Amino acid sequence: MIISSKDYKIQFFEEPEYVTKHSEKIENVINKFLAFFSVSKLEVDISFCTENEITKLNKEFRGKNNSTNVLSFPDKEQKNISNECIGELMICQKVLEKEAFNQEKKIFDHFIHLVIHSMLHILGYAHEDKNDAILMESKEIEFLSKIGVKDPYK
Repeated sequence: MIISSKDYKIQFFEEPEYVTKHSEKIENVINKFLAFFSVSKLEVDISFCTENEITKLNKEFRGKNNSTNVLSFPDKEQKNISNECIGELMICQKVLEKEAFNQEKKIFDHFIHLVIHSMLHILGYAHEDKNDAILMESKEIEFLSKIGVKDPYK
C-alpha cells in the first residue's frame, strides 16, 4: 500500500489489515505530523517482519540479541534534528500486537505511536540521555494527544 501526496510518500510492505483499513486515518495523521513538526520532506518505507527478522536486525545494528517492536533507519546520518524524514521502519507485528494486548492499548493506536516515535528518530530525535528523552517524549505525547492517542508512557 502507498499513501502519498505532493508533500510525502509512505510505502507499506506486508502490512496487516489494521493498517490497510485505516489508510485515510493514517493519511490524516501524516498531514498533521508534517505541520506539527515542520517537516519539509517525508519519504518512508514501512515493512512488517517476524520476530526472528527483527532480532537479527537488532543484533546487527544495535548489538542487542533480542526482538523489539520497531527499528528505524534514517536515509542519512543524523547529527542534529532535521526537517527531512527520509528512511525506513521495520515493525515486528507480533511484538506490536503483544505489547498492545499486555498494555491494554488499541492495536492501531500502538501502531501509530510506534510510527510517530520512529519517524522522530529519523528526524534526529533521541532518548539516550535524560534531556533528549524529555524533549522527544514531550513532543511525542503532545502530538499524539492532538490526534486522539493517549499518552503511551502512562
